[in-house]
Amino acid sequence: MKKRWLTGTLFALMIISSLMSLFMPLEYVRGHSMAPTLQSGQWLVVMNTKLASAIKQPVRRGDLITFRNDGLVKQIPAQRLLVKRVIGMPGDLIGINRTTVYRNGQALKEPYVKYPMANQHYNYDGQPNGGALFADASFQRTTLVKAHQYFVLGDNRPRSADSRWFGPIATAQVASKVLWRLPFNNQNWWVRGLWYLVHALPLLFLLSWFALAYGNELIRLLRGNQ
Repeated sequence: MKKRWLTGTLFALMIISSLMSLFMPLEYVRGHSMAPTLQSGQWLVVMNTKLASAIKQPVRRGDLITFRNDGLVKQIPAQRLLVKRVIGMPGDLIGINRTTVYRNGQALKEPYVKYPMANQHYNYDGQPNGGALFADASFQRTTLVKAHQYFVLGDNRPRSADSRWFGPIATAQVASKVLWRLPFNNQNWWVRGLWYLVHALPLLFLLSWFALAYGNELIRLLRGNQ
């Protein structure tokens, strides 16, 4: 009876951990573009966008999302996930001047931005002096967000490659919504070890379940072949 309970528990844990890794995986932040909201190396619990849509939790303005780079930022791999904040949804008119973001003509209140935006110094399109147009304080760049697009910005405006640079992203690029920020950071060696352990849990549960359920039969089979 005890063995049956243990094997049932291990099987359930294997299924649960596998589903979690598929639909609500752990990710971690790379870089400083979302500081101070997110720190480089910080753990995030995210929700797969397919699951989010299925449970009626679509992406909304203000959400933090992860999305595939897909060549937007040349310096990093195409499949690397970036994390940014959704500022504009389809149909929104986004305006950006030297220091302020506007949505549909209204200046946004952005308490999450701690480092002031100074777009005259920003490298638009990856070119030196790309923000030179903003030397004129009255200049404003506007973008109409089309269907199946999001306009995204990093909270750390002076150090973020985002839709100011590469324009709106396609909704098909979005991988997940950020649900929770965890107090773990991969910059610590022991946390990195814990990270690998957590991601190995489905396999560990599978091996433990198999050993408990079929270990004796496997040993007898091996002995019988000797």
